Amino acid sequence: MIRRILGSVVILVSILVLPYWIYIPVLFIGIILFSFFWEGILLAFLVSVVHDSGMTVLSSLVSPLALSILVALISLLPIRESLRSYV
Repeated sequence: MIRRILGSVVILVSILVLPYWIYIPVLFIGIILFSFFWEGILLAFLVSVVHDSGMTVLSSLVSPLALSILVALISLLPIRESLRSYV
């Protein structure tokens, strides 16, 4: 549990401080390393709020980064289940 909270804090700090070509891979690595990392979607919404120049209602609801993170989370669910059956 401590690793998950620490990972979320590291990702949050990287979103606020580092450029996009560093924090987006860090966010996807967090999704791969932590099971059910649904906080990644909220952090992706934070990315669109912090780094977007024009904030509209539609862009905050349908962020391309948040949508891709949701797709990555859903696609990793069956892969993780099949890997856990062998371990």
